[in-house]
Amino acid sequence: MGKKADIKRKTPEDLKIDFLQKVHLFEDLSRDELRESTVYMKMKEYAKGDYLFFEEDAEPGIFILVDGLVKLIKETQDGKTIIVRLVFPGDVFGWIEWGKNSPKSTYTAMAVLDSKVLYISNRDFINLAIKYPAIAIKMTCDATANLLQTYEILKSIASGRVEERIAKVLLELADKVGTKVDGTVVIRLPLTRQDIAEMTGTTVETAIRVMSRWKKQGIINTERGYIEILNRRELERLLV
Repeated sequence: MGKKADIKRKTPEDLKIDFLQKVHLFEDLSRDELRESTVYMKMKEYAKGDYLFFEEDAEPGIFILVDGLVKLIKETQDGKTIIVRLVFPGDVFGWIEWGKNSPKSTYTAMAVLDSKVLYISNRDFINLAIKYPAIAIKMTCDATANLLQTYEILKSIASGRVEERIAKVLLELADKVGTKVDGTVVIRLPLTRQDIAEMTGTTVETAIRVMSRWKKQGIINTERGYIEILNRRELERLLV
């Protein structure tokens, strides 16, 4: 009863601060500093399938996913769609502009599930970063890591075998959001074959063919509406 009563007594602002304490960008700030920081943040909600912003008309700013799942999409010059990154609760995405330094290329963000985000405008984030320099440093490091990850994705699409690319994506998802159930790893995400194709730079037909073959070989299972990895070692073998 005591714990339930404590939760009920917490205000929306307290719950927001509890969440921010677990976000890498803000983990070094005290509760009082986080309370001051929430002034710059606006909660936004999106239904499944809604677009948070489009590549062509997106405004700079920072998004922090509170709940749900978001995919970041990039259109290539030949008309293909690539999922550059899946965003999970606690992850930060978006970009900041300073003076005339604006990115020449951005991306589109779409809610895969009903999602809630905290949004900080470009101007407010700059003010926040000036007030707390550690945030600016962490944001720079995170942006660099995400950029390097994108380079790896593009390099893999350009040179890696399709089986290798799909295996790598499934293993990364297993490590990030997978849960172990009776010796298997379950990826409880609403990922379609189209999503897998867009994450690996291949066609839907190829993704279906590869995953169907793995299913027959007992490497994965998809009959329950989500992906189960039954034989992780076989997927890892494809990366060697």
